[in-house]
Amino acid sequence: MNDPLTSLETSRRRFVLSGLAAVGLSGCGGGGGGFAAMMGASPGNAANAQASGVLISGGQTWKSLSLLSNESGTPGAFAGSLTAATTSAALTAGVSTQILGYNGISPGPMIEAYEGDRVRVAFMNRLEQDSTVHWHGMPIPADQDGNPMDPVATGSARDYAFVLPAGSAGSYWYHPHPHQTTHEQVFRGLASAFVVRSRTDPLASLPERIVFITDLRLDALGQIAGNTAADFRNGREGDQLLVNGARQPVDMVAPGQTERWRIYNATNARYLQIVLDGATMHVVALDGSMLAAPKTVSALLLAPAQRADVVIRVPVSANQNVTARTVAYNRGTGIPVQPGEVLFALTTSSGAVVPAFAMPSPLSTPPAIGAPQRTQTVVLNDMGMGMGMGMGMGGSFTINGRGFDPGRDDMTMHVGIPEEWIVRNDGMMDHPLHIHGCAFQLVASTRSDIAGDPRLSAFMDTVNVRPGETLRLHLQIDGPGRRMFHCHILEHEDQGMMGVVNVQ
Repeated sequence: MNDPLTSLETSRRRFVLSGLAAVGLSGCGGGGGGFAAMMGASPGNAANAQASGVLISGGQTWKSLSLLSNESGTPGAFAGSLTAATTSAALTAGVSTQILGYNGISPGPMIEAYEGDRVRVAFMNRLEQDSTVHWHGMPIPADQDGNPMDPVATGSARDYAFVLPAGSAGSYWYHPHPHQTTHEQVFRGLASAFVVRSRTDPLASLPERIVFITDLRLDALGQIAGNTAADFRNGREGDQLLVNGARQPVDMVAPGQTERWRIYNATNARYLQIVLDGATMHVVALDGSMLAAPKTVSALLLAPAQRADVVIRVPVSANQNVTARTVAYNRGTGIPVQPGEVLFALTTSSGAVVPAFAMPSPLSTPPAIGAPQRTQTVVLNDMGMGMGMGMGMGGSFTINGRGFDPGRDDMTMHVGIPEEWIVRNDGMMDHPLHIHGCAFQLVASTRSDIAGDPRLSAFMDTVNVRPGETLRLHLQIDGPGRRMFHCHILEHEDQGMMGVVNVQ
């Protein structure tokens, strides 16, 4: 097999998006990014990739995600269309920023469907690069998962079709998953939410707020900057956070209002340690799975790709503020610690007080996984912490000592047979492990502070593993096929921290 870093650099030099010649992107980001390579810049030149201080104005009125229209007139069916293409956005005054979007927007349109629905999404790839649509966390057939071994070529189309099984209600999302270029397609804008609803949801009466968090780095010309060597080593963290595509939005709510927030970390690599001023967070679901009972937390850590549903009640008097913000989180040796930043703010109106909401008890009965029939070990490592895919200096992001090979099966499982995975992080930084096609249960950790973590005994599809930590996970996958497991720091995934489990 060709060296993955060499083939990745070749792939990056082909990163020419549809319509670029017409719109003229001579000012787009550098630092070895696809745009820079297309313009003839050296992959090692990171000058234009540094943060420039160009920020999007904050304080805009709250913006909800657009909904993807259901084109099916049949009850119990959802049909929609998604097109990935280059587009532009007015992020800063007087500047048209080139981005990637689904159906011309970023984040793309949110998809809503119900358990039991038959879903069909017609996808068109108008990028000049392979892409896929990965339905992150959803228990669907392997051949509909949008994994790297099933690319949709530039100019091509395919339908994704699957049934949402009973018990699958939750907060999911969708994003590209092509081999070696996932990181750039996502940080340039391709991602959005997919909410699967239950007709027996005990929280269905609550108003919902989708909080879809991405981050952004613009160059001095207001274009999305390319990656630096540090980004490839540590994972890209933008210099400003966006909620539903806006920076620090604000909203007015009735005093005493109780809301359900579906919070998504859709960044490439930023860890979001979220605190709430003026209200209390009660975690009711993690990733796609509802907890048996709410868990009250003072801070909520979301690693890249993780989601959480929280219930909050705002103050009962007028003109009170509730502010969601991040605080610093140290995610590993030598990685700069990002300062805290305001995410969004709510202010109570002078209207009538909304009565308190009576939280149901229990919220759900979590699924049971039988006694594991087999134990397998997964070791994550970042030794050497490669100096960048485009830097020609190699890298060492591995699982069980090997980089990703799409033609190799790294592990095998059997349909419906429960297993225990022992997951150990031998590296120097946190790594969020994502397993396709199932929700797994965290049953133990060597962390000293695990007892208060709402993830202990919960089901999820992405779990953070700290340096030196060992986890025990219980899981079973109920459909056959080749599935991915990987670090969801997207630069690490694209440099080889990914494997294939063949479910037979």
